[in-house]
Amino acid sequence: MIVDAHVHILPDRVRENLDVVAVGEPWFAACHARGERVASAESLVAAMDEQGVDRAVCFSWPFADASTCAEANDYVAAAVRRYPDRLSGFGVVQPLDAAAATEVTRCARVGLSGIGEMNADAQGWGLLDDAVEPAVQASVDAGLPWTLHCSEPVGRQYPGKGTATPDRLLSFAQRHSELTLICAHLGGGLPLFAHIPEVRAACAGLFFDTAAQPFVYAPSVYRALVDGIGADHILLGSDHPLLDVPRYLAALDAAGVQASARDLITGANAARLLHL
Repeated sequence: MIVDAHVHILPDRVRENLDVVAVGEPWFAACHARGERVASAESLVAAMDEQGVDRAVCFSWPFADASTCAEANDYVAAAVRRYPDRLSGFGVVQPLDAAAATEVTRCARVGLSGIGEMNADAQGWGLLDDAVEPAVQASVDAGLPWTLHCSEPVGRQYPGKGTATPDRLLSFAQRHSELTLICAHLGGGLPLFAHIPEVRAACAGLFFDTAAQPFVYAPSVYRALVDGIGADHILLGSDHPLLDVPRYLAALDAAGVQASARDLITGANAARLLHL
């Protein structure tokens, strides 16, 4: 089974009014300034059929506006109800909003499986802000993992590159050790430091998705990841509609990842984590 653990879909109102939404959402504006593709639940499932993807974990977007987050959560929950055998959904919350914990609880109640993709830069909070605590604790209480946007501290600049770098990510993970955490975009390279024994130990409970790997890392990164933290910590994530799954499968093949590790990365890990 192939599971894509990092996919974005947008509510109808947002897709049809990108420029209007972008006015109050600078991060969204920067990431959609060049006519990037956007996806609906229907177009996602059609793409999955075309690409041979069995299941996808879909998010909306880390909106700064709490009401837009709630609107997006309703859309994702409806998509999961419509395609229960194909889609799992994560909700997004604005942790600075006074009702963030309540929204997390609502996400669990309407059938969402996690919280994400959370993004400190897009939403205006810091990884070590005390204000994040209620949303984190509500997620722990509900048994909902987080997917957290991460960025590498070196290399080229691009829309979407932020400040959630490995050092800050590690501090966040250690501070919230009870939270199941999926570190998007290979955790900004955090697992590449896993040859440092204390970093490897700190990463023992973390997962890392592969979203945007073809834009940032050579295929050889997969060998380093498997060697450093083990294949059981890596989740295939495409960042669809930005990129599609076949490009990642080709990278895994180019890296010479063994079949057993490939099976874990491309589906078994996500199935175990999300009880699919």
